[in-house]
Amino acid sequence: MSEQTQPRAARKVSTFVVKAPFHSDSPGDCIIQTADGTQFVVYRVILSLASSVWNDMFSLPQSSEALSGERPVIPVDEDPETMETLLTMLYPMQPPRIESYDLAIKLVQACDKYFINSTRLSTFLHDILRSTRAMENNPLGVYALAWRLEMEEEVKIASRYTHQLDLYDQRVVEELMRRTGGLNAVMALWEMRRRREVAVDGIAKLMELSDAPFRCYSHQNQTRDQTPADVVTRYLGVKSTVGGALVAPYPVCTKLQQFFGESVPHRHYSCDNCEQASERKAREIIASTTEALEAFPQTIKG
Repeated sequence: MSEQTQPRAARKVSTFVVKAPFHSDSPGDCIIQTADGTQFVVYRVILSLASSVWNDMFSLPQSSEALSGERPVIPVDEDPETMETLLTMLYPMQPPRIESYDLAIKLVQACDKYFINSTRLSTFLHDILRSTRAMENNPLGVYALAWRLEMEEEVKIASRYTHQLDLYDQRVVEELMRRTGGLNAVMALWEMRRRREVAVDGIAKLMELSDAPFRCYSHQNQTRDQTPADVVTRYLGVKSTVGGALVAPYPVCTKLQQFFGESVPHRHYSCDNCEQASERKAREIIASTTEALEAFPQTIKG
């Protein structure tokens, strides 16, 4: 990208429709030309104030075009949608509407390239990065975008929605690396998964695997004996169901069978005292589980 005199190559024909204030009738003093030949008429002073790269470039000796009164043409590598959105972001006009994560990543890259403060971009993307719907529909996109913008709190919140991502899928890993510009974002998720796998046992073990604690004192000795194989099978069932429940970004435990699964001991008894003991024990387990969930690793480390 240079403002020096260069042989002017034949301009590509672009189908992109340039809107005001960047179209050909605009009173700017410079033309930004994208890779497909689309031209945006802009004011150099606005670009210079926003970008030290453009400021340095415009400080160079002017080309013969500028000296003759023609607008100098500055070729850039960005596509027209990215450049239009970037220019709209820099101009004192209605903020751009950014709904595509691919576009958002391209804007981050453009800000890096032209040394434009990305805080400005963070403001425009705040709604996307805080939208529950967006995080549910595209957890990878929101997480990657927040990571690129170095928005620590938004990254942590978005990581809550990534538990269903298959981090052993090479395509997922490659896409995360492409969007975030490196491996660190993937490593942060792997480290969170490791802590979760260790902690899930602690929550699964809160569930009693025997009927005895759910019975009254008089009937505790009437529970069916379990073989070691029975205990292991029941525990694995509990752990599997708990693991599924913990995929939720904000897991809660309000009903034992819903959270711990079909392996929860049968709790419908003909004895009123047993029913009361069962309800009391269930409340104790739910309370303990709720407390444990508050400490369960649901986000990456800050």
